[in-house]
Amino acid sequence: MSDRKLILSLAVPAVLQTVVKSLFAIVDAFWVGKMGSLELASITVATFMVWGILALGEIIATGTNSMIAHSTGAEKHELSKEIGSLNIVNTFFHTIILAVVLIPLLPLFYYIMNLSAEQSKLAGEYLVTLIIGFPCITLLSTVTAIFRGYGDTKTPFYLLILAIVLNIFLAPLLIFGISGHFAFGMKGAAASSLVSYFISFVIGYRLLRKRDLTSKINHYKFDFKILKETLRIGMPVALNGIAFSLIYIFVSRFVADYGTVGFASLGIGHRSESLAYQITVGFGLASTILVGQSMGAKNTPKAERLAWKIFGVAAFAIIIYSAALFIFSREIAMIFSSDADVIKTASTYNRIAAIVQIFSAAEVIFGGAFAGAGDTLPTAVIGFPLNFLRIPLAAYFSYLWGLNGIWIAICLSVVLKGILTVIWFNTGRWKKRKTLVESIK
Repeated sequence: MSDRKLILSLAVPAVLQTVVKSLFAIVDAFWVGKMGSLELASITVATFMVWGILALGEIIATGTNSMIAHSTGAEKHELSKEIGSLNIVNTFFHTIILAVVLIPLLPLFYYIMNLSAEQSKLAGEYLVTLIIGFPCITLLSTVTAIFRGYGDTKTPFYLLILAIVLNIFLAPLLIFGISGHFAFGMKGAAASSLVSYFISFVIGYRLLRKRDLTSKINHYKFDFKILKETLRIGMPVALNGIAFSLIYIFVSRFVADYGTVGFASLGIGHRSESLAYQITVGFGLASTILVGQSMGAKNTPKAERLAWKIFGVAAFAIIIYSAALFIFSREIAMIFSSDADVIKTASTYNRIAAIVQIFSAAEVIFGGAFAGAGDTLPTAVIGFPLNFLRIPLAAYFSYLWGLNGIWIAICLSVVLKGILTVIWFNTGRWKKRKTLVESIK
């Protein structure tokens, strides 16, 4: 199979997987919106916190993907099975600890975001329920990471399709009940996602066992080396994700100065560029798999070649998407709003965002390559400070250019992250890192 066909065979299902995963928030928002505008606003602001929570929850999944790709490339099947089974159990305990720590901190985030008492109450109903059942989400993430480590991106896609179909049917039932009975409102919105994820996790685990891709979890025996290596890889990515989430919490305060127009435009901008981001995440997952397997086989020239080819294939799609977003920026904004002021402001955001999508692709895809190599430190070293840079830039640029200044601040950081990620990748330091297989056994 040619490199191009290999890349597409992994990336296309991975792209579809990220698209499907994003539908959970859309389904919840759709049904919650039918409860009222206050409920919709509450779940919208809760989304910023969910991003950070998910980043923390997927620390082990990120490390698992890379480690299994390495051991698969080294043709050490028993080690792959051991890593998978141990990290499924580790995921459960990790998530329980997170829940205990995070729930008491929620009121602090409500205060930072300046939520009203009613918004805090409604957001709390959704978030507390979600965090209590958080293992349902993270366990599926780890199971799908195991499949991807073996080079299988189709099964994770099918598992998420099942989960979203279940959520589509369960969400209205658990939110509104039946004939007015068993209506759980915001709690039901969270519960529907949790139940859907858990059913898909059970099926995914059964498939892993049937295909002999993991050991039985009841044979769990704590292995400090595997856990340490998992956290070493996953932690920098998680910290970057947390920073990204927190930054939007603070940047939202500047956007709030412009009222409904500001928030509506920001929301439209995110939705307009979301498909491009999902495409790059899919190619980033392919980069993690192929670079990881090549590193496990001790073939660093192949790892580097594949990383650049993945970026080249993705860049073709991103450039086409960016051109369409730039040319039809106003028409795309009009899909989401009929307000003239919102359309004008969102159209400007779309044009600015269109220019920087290729830099976002570079950050995500080469970040995936770093993860595959087991060297995720560059992701945090570059992403963490530049994400935080958005706060002072947004404050200063909004003073100079209003809302457009905030859009420029956000997009400028994307450009810087993309350029620095490529420069760091080209230094080749990631090639010198000892492979995970060698460092464990």
